[in-house]
Amino acid sequence: MKNIYTFCLFFLLCGTTVYAQSDATIKALGGTRGAFVERFDNTNAAFSVRVEVDRHDATYTEGDVLQAFVTSREDGYLYLFYRDANANVSVLFPNRYQQNNSIRRGERTPVPGPSAGFRLRIGAPFGHEQLTAVVSRRPLPFLDSIVEAKFRVSPDTLVASINDNEGNSFANVMERQAGSPDWAEHSINIRTVPRGTRPPSGGTGGGTGTAKIHLILAADINDRTNVGRSVWADAHNVHELFKNNVDSGRLNVVDLETRRSGDLLTKNDILQAISGLNANSDDAIVFLYSGHGAIDSVAGHYLQLYSGDRVFRSEVLEALKSRRARLTVLISDCCSNVVDVDPSIRPRPAQGTSRGVVEIKGIRPLMEILFFETRGVVDITAAEDGTFGFVYPPEARYENGNHHKGSIFIWNFRNVMIQEMYASKSWEQIFAQVREETNRDFKQVFADRIERGVRPFDEQKTLIPKAFTLP
Repeated sequence: MKNIYTFCLFFLLCGTTVYAQSDATIKALGGTRGAFVERFDNTNAAFSVRVEVDRHDATYTEGDVLQAFVTSREDGYLYLFYRDANANVSVLFPNRYQQNNSIRRGERTPVPGPSAGFRLRIGAPFGHEQLTAVVSRRPLPFLDSIVEAKFRVSPDTLVASINDNEGNSFANVMERQAGSPDWAEHSINIRTVPRGTRPPSGGTGGGTGTAKIHLILAADINDRTNVGRSVWADAHNVHELFKNNVDSGRLNVVDLETRRSGDLLTKNDILQAISGLNANSDDAIVFLYSGHGAIDSVAGHYLQLYSGDRVFRSEVLEALKSRRARLTVLISDCCSNVVDVDPSIRPRPAQGTSRGVVEIKGIRPLMEILFFETRGVVDITAAEDGTFGFVYPPEARYENGNHHKGSIFIWNFRNVMIQEMYASKSWEQIFAQVREETNRDFKQVFADRIERGVRPFDEQKTLIPKAFTLP
């Protein structure tokens, strides 16, 4: 749990350091990692809120004092939440030292204030963290009621006490109010490091770094079967994942959607999109393909486009690596069954290329780690050798009645990324979760067909994504 210490100024003036540790973990705010922050995304707010800190790069070393500033476009009541590197959440404000949390519109309100009686000092654990400001036009009495008690009870006791008068948890109350115009939120990412550690270079929180993610979406959507609609959904879902979690100034999207023009996706379209990238040596390139594919027993995996073109995975990977970006990511959702091609079109063996190295900090914690701190090559696909990839069948194709889920692998990749968005995990850890969730989902969705032995489920009873390369 993050030790954001509150210092009682009375004792400080007497020369004695007394820690009133805000160590209450609000597990009731979501249950799963990342759920708390996601539930505070109120897109229907009638006003705006902005939270800032006193470091332009939002980076703090152990022992540093953090000063926050909040500006609201409406009068209201301010609540500050802190998510630490272990994904635990604390209520920083209001607290027993300052219980008056009213805020006036247009004023840049400091927290703590000049006579507040406490300070916020950084302690362990360290890593990617987040400060969230919520301003509500009305007080949240069930939360206010535990401010005094939270410094005297255990985290487990606190969990049970965060309820409204009807026994609903804080998370459930805010989830019901997600469309309410009466409250607004804003978050800023924080980076903390132990004492004696050199602070990381680059920007954090506000996206002040210069490195970018170049996202190429190659969905072969003109297939007239239901695959066309599903691969479009894959591209849409991945686009939303990046758009919602990476600052717009740090994201360049190249969408090879051909549905509007009626043109077919070709090999030339793909290679030209890659060669046309204006990527620097500190950037990341992410290439997503969704459509048909297979394996040639000699040349390996290839993308089988609806236009008739075959694009070997090695060709795409070498084209991507030739841009000499810091990170190259190739993700495909397609089949990996063996279908040999004419030997004359098999590509020559690939030659290695060098890559630059840079350290950039910023954006959401998981995106920061996977796409701005990692270097090398990520090359993953939906199905291990000799097996098919799958889209969702009609009866399981939509979430909440209208969100097209697309392909099983990409949907579970998306879900794991969202679930772990505020965690510090490597590509290897994330991919292990994606493998497990993809296979679990596949077996659940197709349970009846697998049990009855309907083709191809008489031979394929699992869907195991494959990693060709991980950093």
